[in-house]
Amino acid sequence: MGMRIDSSASTGATQGVAMANWQQKQQSFKDLFSSLQSGNLSSAQAALKSLTGGTVNSSSPLASIAQALQSGDLAGAQKAAQDFQAKRAGHHAGAQSAAAAPAAASYSPGSLSIMA
Repeated sequence: MGMRIDSSASTGATQGVAMANWQQKQQSFKDLFSSLQSGNLSSAQAALKSLTGGTVNSSSPLASIAQALQSGDLAGAQKAAQDFQAKRAGHHAGAQSAAAAPAAASYSPGSLSIMA
């Protein structure tokens, strides 16, 4: 007799883990920015470590924040965090306005092909 595993149960468990990981990352982001805003360098460093596992790729959007925190430059980390948030706000605003734009705005006569 074999044991049968319901794939929907394992999918649900995987999704639950992914959701927990996402929520932890969100909380780490909140902790990082809250610590920077309040001027708590050691707490910001701990939040960054929790968020990144201690390693930040130089091409990461968090790289300038991490670099400033690693060197103990609280003011630099705060400035980098402001820049990071401004870029994110601009990105989201751009995505929303693009989604709200009428479809006809992106139409060009040469792009239409009709198959017979």
